[in-house]
Amino acid sequence: MQDPACHLPHRAPFLLVDRVLVREPGVRVVAEKLVAGAGAVPPPLLVEMLAQAAGFLEGESLADRAVFLAGIPEARFAALPVAGDRLLLEVAPEGAFGGFQKIRGAVRRGEEVLCDASLLVKRL
Repeated sequence: MQDPACHLPHRAPFLLVDRVLVREPGVRVVAEKLVAGAGAVPPPLLVEMLAQAAGFLEGESLADRAVFLAGIPEARFAALPVAGDRLLLEVAPEGAFGGFQKIRGAVRRGEEVLCDASLLVKRL
C-alpha cells in the first residue's frame, strides 16, 4: 500500500498512520498504527488517527492540500492504548453536506473497540 507520508501532509511526530492495509477510495479504509513510547495514548490522538486515516478515502494525494478536522459530533472512548499495542483504524464516509464530509470511524485493539467517533472534515 501507499506510504502515508506520500499521501498526507503530516510528518513525524504528527503522522499517526503507519500503514494502510485496505484502501477503497470513497468507500472505506483500514489502516494500522503501532504504538511506541511510554504511557497511554490520549483520547485526542485517537481521534486524530481516525482523521488521518480518513484522508485515504480521497482518491488523490492530500500532501499539498488543506484538509481540516472541522468537528467531532460524537466520540466514545472505552480504553486507551499503550506502548506495544497494534491498532487498527477503520473509517468510512457517512455522507456529505455543505462542503463537509461526515466520517464514521473506530480504533480497535484486536476485537476491542477503544474509540468510536463521528468526524466532520473539510477540504479547501
